[in-house]
Amino acid sequence: MTTSRFLIVAAAMFLGATTARAQDEARLPFSVEVGGFYNHLDNGYSDWRGFDARVMYSGGRASPFASASEQSRREGHQASYGLGSYLTLNRYMYAIAGFSVATGGTAVFYPRLRWDLSLMTDTRVVPGLVIATGFTQLTFGGGSTGSITSVGPIWYHGPLILSGAAHLNHDGVGGASTGSAEAGGQYGAEGRYWVGGNISAGHEAYEVLAASPLDVQFTNVGASAFYQRWLTRRTAALVRYDYQDKRTAYHRQGVSLSCRVAF
Repeated sequence: MTTSRFLIVAAAMFLGATTARAQDEARLPFSVEVGGFYNHLDNGYSDWRGFDARVMYSGGRASPFASASEQSRREGHQASYGLGSYLTLNRYMYAIAGFSVATGGTAVFYPRLRWDLSLMTDTRVVPGLVIATGFTQLTFGGGSTGSITSVGPIWYHGPLILSGAAHLNHDGVGGASTGSAEAGGQYGAEGRYWVGGNISAGHEAYEVLAASPLDVQFTNVGASAFYQRWLTRRTAALVRYDYQDKRTAYHRQGVSLSCRVAF
């Protein structure tokens, strides 16, 4: 897992899996996912490496989870810990809520406090079309804050899920507001396999508060692709590739591997 940069796409992955999970994992409500990642940067920037872990309970109306992430670079290291839940409000509305806190570490790569809320609503007009909205608040201490407001569609068509999102990023320090957008899709079924990808572009003003290098002045273009395969009824493995072009700064290529076990 990566940090929740693609929250609406993650929501699509969850919603598309709800029916299959209810049928196949009713007897296996718990799951543990662990993984690691490595990112190479050019232009003299240091490489990034770290790990992620998540424990989740799949319930009826609520599916709570706890997560941990640690990242290290040449500048230092830092860890982040979070709690959240997927929520079924009614047959037409779903939500994801969560927050995370970061320890001191020796550098700043994560917000000191972050909370996220996303709401997915079935349009009931176009079959399979869901509208997702989201809000993220970031606090880094010393009065440094940022926020992200998102909106976009999710469309389900059999084994195919397509999604898009537009983001308004606000820098709480300088007051600058910038925009970014992304689009993605995936194909498959929970319990068998998923294959998919994502593209994104824009400016992300809030990143200037999070870590070095400073990103607020740069145009960002990126893409990712992933493949997840169930090895057994209980076990699934995922591999993901990320590419990012931070104009006038660096190019980043990253690979992450993870494994999920249900019990």
